[in-house]
Amino acid sequence: MMRLARFLVGMVAIASAAAAQQSARKPLTPDVFDRWRSIQGEKISNDGKWLVYSLVPQAGDGELVVKALPGGEGKGSEYRHSRGFIGRPEIRAGAQSRTGYRAPESLITADGKFVVFSIDAPRADVERARREKKKPADQPKASMGILRTADGNVVVIPNVKSFRVAKNGSRHVAYLLEPRDSVSLEKGAPDSVAPVPAAAATPGGRPRPVAMDSTSGKDPKRETGSTLVIRDLQSSAEVRVEDVTAYALSENGAWLGYTVGSRAGQTDGAYVRSLADGRTTPLLAGRGSYRQLAFDKAGTQVAFVSDRDEQSVAKPHFRLYHAPLTAPSARELVGPKLTGESVVSATARVEYSDDGRTIIFGVAPPPLDSIPADSLADKAVFDLWHYKDARLQPQQRVEATRDRERGYTAVYRLDSKRYQQLGNDSLQVRLSRNSSIGFGTASLPYALAQMWGEGGSDLYVIDAAGNRKLVKTRAPIGEDRTGEAAISPDGRFVLYFGDDAHWYTYSVATGQTVDLSARTPGVHFEREQWDSPSLTPAWGVAGWTKGDRSLLLYDRYDVWELDPAGERSARVVTDSLGRREHLVFRVVDTDTTEHAIDPSQPLLLRATNDETKATGFWRDRLGAASPPVKLLMLDKQVGRPLKAKNADVYVFTESTFQEFPDLWVTDGQFRAPAKISDANPQQKEHKWGSAQLVSWRNDDGAELKGILFKPEGFDARKKYPMVVYYYELLSENLHGYVAPAGRNVINPTVYASNGYLVFEPDIVYTVGYPGQSAYKSIVPGVQMLIDSGFVDAKAIGLQGQSWGGYQTAYLITQTNMFAAAMAGAPVANMTSAYGGIRWQSGLARAFQYEHTQSRIGGSIWQFPLRYLENSPLFFVDRVRTPLLIMSNDGDGAVPWYQGIELFVAMRRFGKEVYLIDYNGDEHNPTKRANQLDIAMRMQQFFDHHLKGAPAPAWMEKGIPFLQKGRDQLAASRAAGQAGGGSGESREVPPRP
Repeated sequence: MMRLARFLVGMVAIASAAAAQQSARKPLTPDVFDRWRSIQGEKISNDGKWLVYSLVPQAGDGELVVKALPGGEGKGSEYRHSRGFIGRPEIRAGAQSRTGYRAPESLITADGKFVVFSIDAPRADVERARREKKKPADQPKASMGILRTADGNVVVIPNVKSFRVAKNGSRHVAYLLEPRDSVSLEKGAPDSVAPVPAAAATPGGRPRPVAMDSTSGKDPKRETGSTLVIRDLQSSAEVRVEDVTAYALSENGAWLGYTVGSRAGQTDGAYVRSLADGRTTPLLAGRGSYRQLAFDKAGTQVAFVSDRDEQSVAKPHFRLYHAPLTAPSARELVGPKLTGESVVSATARVEYSDDGRTIIFGVAPPPLDSIPADSLADKAVFDLWHYKDARLQPQQRVEATRDRERGYTAVYRLDSKRYQQLGNDSLQVRLSRNSSIGFGTASLPYALAQMWGEGGSDLYVIDAAGNRKLVKTRAPIGEDRTGEAAISPDGRFVLYFGDDAHWYTYSVATGQTVDLSARTPGVHFEREQWDSPSLTPAWGVAGWTKGDRSLLLYDRYDVWELDPAGERSARVVTDSLGRREHLVFRVVDTDTTEHAIDPSQPLLLRATNDETKATGFWRDRLGAASPPVKLLMLDKQVGRPLKAKNADVYVFTESTFQEFPDLWVTDGQFRAPAKISDANPQQKEHKWGSAQLVSWRNDDGAELKGILFKPEGFDARKKYPMVVYYYELLSENLHGYVAPAGRNVINPTVYASNGYLVFEPDIVYTVGYPGQSAYKSIVPGVQMLIDSGFVDAKAIGLQGQSWGGYQTAYLITQTNMFAAAMAGAPVANMTSAYGGIRWQSGLARAFQYEHTQSRIGGSIWQFPLRYLENSPLFFVDRVRTPLLIMSNDGDGAVPWYQGIELFVAMRRFGKEVYLIDYNGDEHNPTKRANQLDIAMRMQQFFDHHLKGAPAPAWMEKGIPFLQKGRDQLAASRAAGQAGGGSGESREVPPRP
């Protein structure tokens, strides 16, 4: 009895301590969002001894982490270095999609001895320069860090524009400095730096490592360069080359190629430098522009384009040049005499085929004469929309830059000395791995039908002699089509998915077409549960085996191996275990450098349990009559593994709603994975909910799933307010971690932390009735939860964005069970939206109503009543639910007047409705201040209607136009006095 008493006392103490710890945790609020960091840019060294990644906050300075992996020489070492302001916010509305900040790169040398990485200036310096409106030359510039893994020492080099290390080389790094006229240097500032400890290194700005990089000087007529530095990583010796515009390293690290553009033009040219002995050779020199320099994979030859020979003419033509590195002297391969009406493109990439026998480059139409800026000042300026135009004028405007720089695929066969232009303005061409066969798609004949989603493309093969042969007319591929088509790696077959939802192969050698699906009766390679009035898409392609011998395809659960020639019987690689156990098997490609699967090597598979959403890894073999072997299966979401090139070492992520996807390391059998990162230790300071999979039947009897997010300390005897968020199918995200953040969708982490239930139901659709389908799926799911007893039936809210915004608007016209609703970018009137334009792409909107997401199933003339019956606008008089709308005037996907139509109609009937327009911002707000603002107002709106909180002033009184912005200024002053910052950042949507 005494032992029992002591045990009970101990249990009470433990329970009390847990309760105290729980009560000490704080709800999540916007002031802590910036602390949450993501892991980005993971790289593992070739020998599997070192892992490199970056910790990137939502807004603020990030860190580089270099960690020794178990079994390596580092013995648990971990080095950290600031990366500066890489958690960079978007401060301009609508700017992200055009000029969004790109997270910086880090590179590991092939021997794993050095990590080369970029460093931004600290946030304080960047924001100070912005406040002081400094000129570009005075803005903080990029720096480059070089970390030695043996001891963690770091060299920091300032004012670096870009850098590069060889793919298979370890001795050198090449980096390009910022042009001197764009950098403010103090007099006598040293050009060289010495190694310093990682902790003492001073960060600078942000370089971007690329294969080729160029910079322009002040004279717009000439392309001028800056200083290129070649640094020996072992000795730290450096060689400098002036006026470099672009550069590249051969994969083997033996050669550096670069192009020069000087202000006077005396040293213009293309050069190669042997990194073994420092010998530099001009490939071609003389006043002109030199671009697109590229090595072959073996590092034995080089190609580039230049206009050197036509500098005396107003519009010089570029020519393709080639040089073997055994005797580096360039000769012209392709010029105006060969290209005819086309010209060699200066902007299209130059590259070699894998075997080095073919140079792939671009040709283009001659450039149009430019129109002087003031020449149309007193002229009529207009757009002419012509009924025979292949593309509407808005689409042409959006794609104008691409059209000006468009290039057509061309090749030069080095063995036969033959030039071929393969593509043209109506034929897009891709090449097989060895470039022996071209595969072309021509969609122009069906451009008009593409406007309403019924386009397609003719498929062609082009042989080595340039002969073109038609494979298939009007295959269902192209914009917004769900078909697939590709050339096999070795060019022996064309694979395409037909409009009958069958897989076909076309033999290039024999011209024979084989219906692979017909040879596997009863197997559904198409998505048999597809609920959209478009072509049923395929489950997908796993890949080809070497030599194009076989093809791996997916059905819903399993992996199949088929003979593309149709001679051998198909076999299910995974032994039908997937279908029997409801496991979705998919092949994991851990070697992205290979074009084909080696059948002698085991297959790594990722599996998802279709019922429980558990995930894991399995092994299987081609040609083995045995089921796959389980390696690891968890009630978590595992991420795609990263494999060391030359070692049996894997790094992957595990996550749940409560567990951030930190990094884990393991061997090839996935035995005893070890956690090696802790990105967000601050999470334990805050209340955190839990996620549960729930199921119910919709009104048509179909079983559906959804996720119920519950507050910490959930008590089924209590009643909670609940917000319902949806899109289409979200239950797959059961084990997805959702970082706390502010955006225009419900963040279940934040809402659960603040005492809400959040319900994310799946939706299935009946063609022609998208609104009713949403009602039939969502309302029964909500009623099921109400019947469970822990939902306050009078405190349920709805929220959806875009397609979800439309469904929100529709639902409140059909039921009064919801106490409040928020619709982001909703379509309210399908009849007016149908004839509009998606201004971001310039496409007509009809296709999405007839054949894709809106699921009407036909035109407005075929089914006028469907368009009316599915439009919330025509049922606004029924609405009793208070509604908050976000419709932004820069929305390029849903016309913002759709929100206005809904607002004006509800206002006419005296309904409680609010509309927020973030001026100049997009479909999903890009400016961080706008993201945080809509999240704040949405929560205030729900807190008032679902929790009884006082209504904020903007709900009570509105914001008159003359008062616009004053509340923001007041909030900024208050934050500044409290020591807070702007908290701006860029947030990637966790869900649709």
